[in-house]
Amino acid sequence: MNHPRRGPSRFLQASAAIAALLAMASTQAQVGVLQGVVAGVPPGTVLPVFKGDAKVADITVGADGKFSVALGTGVYTVKCPNGTTPKVAALNGASSTNINCK
Repeated sequence: MNHPRRGPSRFLQASAAIAALLAMASTQAQVGVLQGVVAGVPPGTVLPVFKGDAKVADITVGADGKFSVALGTGVYTVKCPNGTTPKVAALNGASSTNINCK
């Protein structure tokens, strides 16, 4: 209900704000952390991660071949220095995988 001097009621304003927040929350992508070990490359190697033809992230290989990268849920392709392209899947939350670049 509009009051001539105050504009829309606080209830209507609050309802609109809540609806906007709910809409934004439902359209956000599910994000997970993909972690594991890469075999066949030295620490410090950077492996590009692709979703289709688009590069979406880099995996930086740490000590003992360990890595961790945040990705939206889905299936990705990793490009190894030797030309192989293993596929990895990121799930909502944390998931583990091993990548073989030998």
